[in-house]
Amino acid sequence: MGESDIIKGCKRGDRRAFKAFVDSYSAYMFTICYRYMGNKEVAKDALQESLVQVINNISKYQEQGKFKSWVSTVTVKKCLDLLRKEKRHQYSSMEYVAEPGSEGLGSLKLEEEDVMQFIERIPENYRIAISMFLIEGYSHKEIAKHMSISESSSRSLVSRGRKMILESFEKENLYTERRSQLDSRKSTPTLKII
Repeated sequence: MGESDIIKGCKRGDRRAFKAFVDSYSAYMFTICYRYMGNKEVAKDALQESLVQVINNISKYQEQGKFKSWVSTVTVKKCLDLLRKEKRHQYSSMEYVAEPGSEGLGSLKLEEEDVMQFIERIPENYRIAISMFLIEGYSHKEIAKHMSISESSSRSLVSRGRKMILESFEKENLYTERRSQLDSRKSTPTLKII
């Protein structure tokens, strides 16, 4: 079943269209949920609620933008609502921090898979801001509104989150390089001179 048929079928209440929607989009939506919730079990619950949210509100989709983008927006908003309800994260007022780069970290270019690996390691509020800004493409104004913080706090969270990711990457890289040097020394035969 194609995307257009899924949308029309879901709007009519067709069970096959609902199943096709879940089959087609649940993996994509789970990725978003996991990125925001930071825990697989909690992300599964968020996915269920997001699926219900999309299906219950599909009649509001105007078919003017990409459906996948609309699904993503609904999923992100549901995750943020769930986080707020759980009162799992609280934000303190933060001052703006300049972008990293003067220490040489800013010159590192990370691939998306690297970012995804390290993004899980940073605190939740930074992870959410980074995900919204870098991955979902939200502006600082939109992030501020969704997270109930100021725009400067959003900039600060993104900036500090980037710095944490880059520092983690650098530490991991140094550790890996050091480990590889030690391993190469072990595998190289050495001669004892008596």
